[in-house]
Amino acid sequence: MIARTIIRQTLAFLLAGAFLFAAAGCLVTSGSQMKESGTQVSEMTLNQIRPGETTEAWLLATAGEPTSRRAADEHTSILRYDHVTTTSSGGTVFLLFAGGKTKEKTSSVIFETKDGVIQRYWTES
Repeated sequence: MIARTIIRQTLAFLLAGAFLFAAAGCLVTSGSQMKESGTQVSEMTLNQIRPGETTEAWLLATAGEPTSRRAADEHTSILRYDHVTTTSSGGTVFLLFAGGKTKEKTSSVIFETKDGVIQRYWTES
């Protein structure tokens, strides 16, 4: 009789432990996601630009249309390429906690052109 009780308690304990071990993977979750928008002008593209020589037409063919374009005067234009990287991460513990954070990084490359030729450019972060 005592032996059966000990065996039942041991089996119940092992069964409960196995259930908790298997369920633990479902109780805690986490993940992350990265999203990009805009146009990123690569370092390789910037290295090919020669102020006073490289044309605006070449820039448009290489990088595409800018995020914005503004005329400074009748000969000078400012072209701006914005790139945004958004990283979201979070986690949950079933019925106890849920949280997350979002981080956004914005970078821009601005080109000044005069009569269709790039005069200078700079980056902003």
